[in-house]
Amino acid sequence: MPSKRKTGKAATRRAALATEIAQAIRLRMFRPGEWLRQIDLEERFEATRFDVRSALDELAVRKTIEHVPNRGYRVAEIDYKTYEEIQAIRIILETAAAAGVVARIDDASIARLAELAVQFSAAVLTGSRMEQSEINRGFHQLMYSFCGNAVLEETIWGLRDRARGSRTTVWSSHEALLRSDEEHRQMVQALKLRDAGRLAALIATHVDKGGTSEPAAIALG
Repeated sequence: MPSKRKTGKAATRRAALATEIAQAIRLRMFRPGEWLRQIDLEERFEATRFDVRSALDELAVRKTIEHVPNRGYRVAEIDYKTYEEIQAIRIILETAAAAGVVARIDDASIARLAELAVQFSAAVLTGSRMEQSEINRGFHQLMYSFCGNAVLEETIWGLRDRARGSRTTVWSSHEALLRSDEEHRQMVQALKLRDAGRLAALIATHVDKGGTSEPAAIALG
């Protein structure tokens, strides 16, 4: 019978692999509707067949991908109506997280968010979409890590990843990137002022941008 320590390590390894595959989907290395071949994933991520299968099962539960009986797994593909419904729920949950973030975040973490906002500004001017997406995600991950509710945090990221199944993007232009840049800076200022209402309003605006169909783009909020 495997020890609890070995079981825990295996679960951690599979969760990390699921996160890596989700990240690849987020960066459009795998497109909405694309089939995922397990053997290719084993080679790309240097993982065992069992771990890949377990990671895919976890992502299917999150609805980042879907399992089609007798065929395999493919990246979830959602229509625009579902995308809009996901965005509506994101606004409810992410604005609800604002009060907890303001109550718990420390000055050092606010300073780190300010640094990430500056990095995002630089990436808007000279970085790739991959760099922009990664810095943006790091900013929001750090901020929501202080919401005080692990289930809320997990649900927020589950919805954000599920939205990758849409071909809709909110960064459909350079102007959209500039708006996101300014909103990051305003969020940092709201946190410095400990203004939960202002932060919630900024988050709602940040999420609710009303994207356009643009399959080449990779970043969603």
